[in-house]
Amino acid sequence: MKVIKTLFTLAVALFALTACNNEDDINEIFVSRTWYMDGIAINGTNSSEETRNFYKDTDARCYYITFSSDTFHGALSSGITFSGTWNADGKHQKITLHLQQKTASNLIFDKQMYQILSSITSYKSGADFLQLYDDNQNIIQLGTMR
Repeated sequence: MKVIKTLFTLAVALFALTACNNEDDINEIFVSRTWYMDGIAINGTNSSEETRNFYKDTDARCYYITFSSDTFHGALSSGITFSGTWNADGKHQKITLHLQQKTASNLIFDKQMYQILSSITSYKSGADFLQLYDDNQNIIQLGTMR
């Protein structure tokens, strides 16, 4: 009986120690993953149906971002790419994207997206979504599928 009680106590202690980790696994969320645009909110207002159709009806070469261990690359509208370096803090869900070049796009939507990406400060994530936030109530919602 004493052995069972000891094993139970060890199991509870092990569970308590592993359950207390509130830090995100940055590699699992970001590295070697491609995220496709799934939604956007500008100044706290969700995008219109027309805007959602604009980026969802494009091919898979548009409106995505792919992360590697310390760099990222992606595309806005067809042929308009961006890249840079990034770092994240999994404990506080903070992220910074350091874009290497200005966007060459003439589309207003691309320019807005680029501006938001360049000012991202935090994120939220789940198994199949990633939300990127700036300090102006702008949110880019990304998903794993086009």
